[in-house]
Amino acid sequence: MGIVIKQSIRSSIISYIGVVIGYVNVLWLYTYFLSTEQVGLFRLIQSASYLLATFGQIGLAQSFIKFFPEFKNEKGFLPATLLGGTLGFFVLCGAALVFKDAIVGYFSQESPLFIEYFQLTLLLTFLVIQFQLLEAYSRSLLKITAPTFFRDIGLRVTTGIFLVLYGFSFINFNQLVYSLLIVHGIAVIGLIINFLKNKELQVSLDFSFLRNGQLKRIMNYGFYSLIGAGGTQIILLIDNIMISGYEGLGNNGIYTIAFFIGVVIEMPKRAITQISSALLSQSFNKNDMAAVNKLYKQTAINQLLIGSLLLIGIWANLTNIYSFIPNSEDYIAGFNVVLFIGLGKLSDMAFGTNGEIIVMSKYYRFNVITVAILALLAVVLNTFLIPIYGIEGAAIASFLAMLVFNLTKYVFVWMKFGIQPFSIATLKMVGISGTVLLLNSLLPSLDSSILDIAVRSAAISLVFLGLTYGLKVSEEFNGVINQVFTKLKLQ
Repeated sequence: MGIVIKQSIRSSIISYIGVVIGYVNVLWLYTYFLSTEQVGLFRLIQSASYLLATFGQIGLAQSFIKFFPEFKNEKGFLPATLLGGTLGFFVLCGAALVFKDAIVGYFSQESPLFIEYFQLTLLLTFLVIQFQLLEAYSRSLLKITAPTFFRDIGLRVTTGIFLVLYGFSFINFNQLVYSLLIVHGIAVIGLIINFLKNKELQVSLDFSFLRNGQLKRIMNYGFYSLIGAGGTQIILLIDNIMISGYEGLGNNGIYTIAFFIGVVIEMPKRAITQISSALLSQSFNKNDMAAVNKLYKQTAINQLLIGSLLLIGIWANLTNIYSFIPNSEDYIAGFNVVLFIGLGKLSDMAFGTNGEIIVMSKYYRFNVITVAILALLAVVLNTFLIPIYGIEGAAIASFLAMLVFNLTKYVFVWMKFGIQPFSIATLKMVGISGTVLLLNSLLPSLDSSILDIAVRSAAISLVFLGLTYGLKVSEEFNGVINQVFTKLKLQ
């Protein structure tokens, strides 16, 4: 088994374990030990730090991966990158100082507590920058297991430990917040120790390789990468920040819990994307547009199938899900947020691999443009909808922005390549989803939440999957079911 496959399998396992730990932290430890305002502050500090870090590292992480094959024998490449990230951080601090009054003014009315921790947010930003750059180095070495472990498991486990320490009064809330520095510091140090252990940290302060226009090349690519990465982070994190500014930390805490419930439906898309990206790259290399078109349609219908089932299952059981969350009466206000976050993710899945097709083609720059437009659209929609509809407005903004984003890419792919992912199977899936939702509304509620979830989920799954198989919505799905039937000697 090749090193890339081994690393991919290991990192995938680690990522899914990390997801489980993350959900334990957010849905149970957060809600059990913290108030809604504390949850909102904890989330806002991290969201702001990751957003600022994206701009502070000025695209150097992607630049490192891009130019590593060319400069891998230059021992000064990694130190130069880390130094560049540090300089970017100081520029960021300078900008924060210049715009301090505006920042204070934005948060002072609804989220004044965040102002007290803004310096902490900047310090955390520095650690995030360094981790992202070290992660880029590890990825360039084709060693993705270690950074994945520290990011997806290490950060979450140590955060969970500090939450428990706070819950049992071993530390106070101020110490809990500052523990974020310890948590991320451990991740940075852990990566460095891993490099030293494997003798992969050979460094030098000789930066002569950056002469003759090389630095300009790297910075130009970094700026281009910054637009795409910055836009992506704005899309992912701007709702937390703007809710805190408009609605306060308490409402941001409620939104955080609802978001983590709704976003679960996109998890299968990550695995599909990893596989489809490699296949699309091969197809474009062979100029095999028939294969691209086939994969486009397959990913669209299969992602719609999985996403629809998960969203219907979550929506049908949402009251039960909230009943298991500690202090659920404080968080139930996010009920409808789950729906719109889920619809946004479902719309992203329904359009298949449109983004990957653009990225793998000669029109890859268009994807950066669409990301930048989506980021701007997300800010505008949040600015307009949050004051009117509160946290539900933020969720609606996320849904609308994602829908427009995918419609734009859909039209572009159709115009440039003459292919589109929808067919009669798409209409069948919409009809099946509507039928199952109607069935759910007719099912009586049982007194036991666990029993209600079991019966409701079983009925929904049986009807949904039965109709999907009977109407032959997906060849791949039917193929899997037929294999199961054959093994069980049912056909």
